[in-house]
Amino acid sequence: MQTIPEVEVPNLESLKSFKSKPEKELLLEEYDEELKKVKNITFKNLLLVYLLIVMVLGLLLPKIYVSNEIYYMSKNINEMYHTYTALKEENTHLKTELERLRYQVEVLDEIEEL
Repeated sequence: MQTIPEVEVPNLESLKSFKSKPEKELLLEEYDEELKKVKNITFKNLLLVYLLIVMVLGLLLPKIYVSNEIYYMSKNINEMYHTYTALKEENTHLKTELERLRYQVEVLDEIEEL
């Protein structure tokens, strides 16, 4: 059986002393400066967002317009169909009334003459 050679791990204290204090302070100062920087939206990003909004609206508005037009046309067609069925029903009623009056004029008037 083979044995695994031991690896030397440097002492934690020796690692801490490896960096000098001025370097640590410089790093901390740079870190603090990065945190203090105000991150604003650039003009390019703002323009990109507005362009994206315009493109989305450009694609969606025609679809919405066409959908609304189809809805109102179908509503109008439905109203006209109801009017058509009502007029058709009235026409059949008037035809039966006309037949009744013809019968009355032709048949009943001849009976009365006799």
